[in-house]
Amino acid sequence: MKPAEKTLLYRELAKLTQADFHLDRSLTLLLSQKTSPVRRTFLEGVKRGLSEGMGLAESIRVHNQELVSGLELALIEAGERSGRIADAFHHLARYYASADAAGRQMRGAMIYPLILLHLAVILPEIPSAIVATEGPGFVAGVMFWLITLWVVLAGVFFLWRWLTKKALDSAKVDVWLNRVPWIGKARRHWALARFCQVFHAGLLAALSMSEICRLAGAASQSGSLKAAAEKAATSIEEGERLSLSLAETGAFDPLFINSIATAEEVGRLDDELARWNTAETLSASEAMERAALWLPKIGYALVAGFVVYRIIAMVQGYYGQVLHLMDGL
Repeated sequence: MKPAEKTLLYRELAKLTQADFHLDRSLTLLLSQKTSPVRRTFLEGVKRGLSEGMGLAESIRVHNQELVSGLELALIEAGERSGRIADAFHHLARYYASADAAGRQMRGAMIYPLILLHLAVILPEIPSAIVATEGPGFVAGVMFWLITLWVVLAGVFFLWRWLTKKALDSAKVDVWLNRVPWIGKARRHWALARFCQVFHAGLLAALSMSEICRLAGAASQSGSLKAAAEKAATSIEEGERLSLSLAETGAFDPLFINSIATAEEVGRLDDELARWNTAETLSASEAMERAALWLPKIGYALVAGFVVYRIIAMVQGYYGQVLHLMDGL
């Protein structure tokens, strides 16, 4: 499901469960509405799991594993165990609303550069088609450049998709992606926001600190934070404090570690993690806004460079033909 669809789904589930509707009745009500096939598949899978005697989180894990992320499973499990399932749905609705807004902003910012890039492919072929007396025709020339462009764009898209999927479990790939200008900063903020969100929910569910740490690491969708959380969980099980365990991994911001240490001392860890979740979500959105501002400019620069290259190539080809004709006189 897309973020926009997940936003609506979890918002409706939060509304119904907060009104003390039984989950079975909520699912029946949502299934009676006109909805997309993937959303219907999700709801039917949950209902089937409940009818088989499973809990909500287990139903989703068994029947809808491919439709959800670690964040969703962790928050729903924590909400189910703490009796705060409506809060878990509210958290997910807000998160996916922010993610959807950021994604739409990024896609909208890249539309114009892509249009210019296609025009940069087509327009330089027009003068060459007029002056050329031999060689490939206008259509052939345009199709060659368009196919080359589409292959490059598709290659970049699938490479990024493969790397982001790899970064879910690989700390090295995750660290490298986090170094990408603008986008890397947004990735780091989103990962820490997810970590704090699940950690806060786990505290409310009264789970053990090591279990919460592992759940939060898996839900962060960051290979580096996942590995660090596993290491920290092991230290906690050996009797180490949370803040020191997280600090020893070297994967967390020192400001975050210091605030966690202070919150541990005063017994306000849940409030501090909720505050960090809000702050990191806001920082991630701001980072996406900066990326949406600068990436189109980079796109314009690349388009301008490509146009200059095509013009120079066209002029060289034209004068080359003129010189060839003069040599033949």
